[in-house]
Amino acid sequence: MSQLPSTNGAVASDSNPSRQLAFHDSYRCPMCCHGQLSGLTLMDAFACDFCRHIFTANLSAQSLQVADSAQPMAWRWNGQRWRAAQRADLEVTALIWLFGLSLACFPTGIIALSNYIFPPLESSSQSFPLVWTGLTFLIHGSLVFWLLAEHYQWPPYITAKIRLRRLSERLSDRQ
Repeated sequence: MSQLPSTNGAVASDSNPSRQLAFHDSYRCPMCCHGQLSGLTLMDAFACDFCRHIFTANLSAQSLQVADSAQPMAWRWNGQRWRAAQRADLEVTALIWLFGLSLACFPTGIIALSNYIFPPLESSSQSFPLVWTGLTFLIHGSLVFWLLAEHYQWPPYITAKIRLRRLSERLSDRQ
């Protein structure tokens, strides 16, 4: 029987595209979406060859949980691809979103309000109130994006982080 790679990176047979989670198969990493998960010898765990994360598996529940991270992230295998399991830390998630919203809007509001209350002099050619307001929102918004990317561990963010780390290692090896 021939083996074909499925759309999620797992190796599936011709006759059974939907299959059970097993340690002897390989799957696309749900964390970085680039690497391949393969079973670790003498352990009930998987490891990714790209992001180097280790995952513990519950074969009866068809689920996977990242083992080497402080964030309790889990995925369920539906026979063809990974689906994110529900997170139990809703109060932390709400707090992060509230903090992020206030971090982006409060400083921008202060700059906009100060530009409204104390408008620049008409004779001044060096004042750009809209530029400063936009720049404040852009910089604080990027901080919020970083905070959310760290919390949710978005695959493009993880991939970029790994590639930047590898690039810096290569550059430091040259020196």
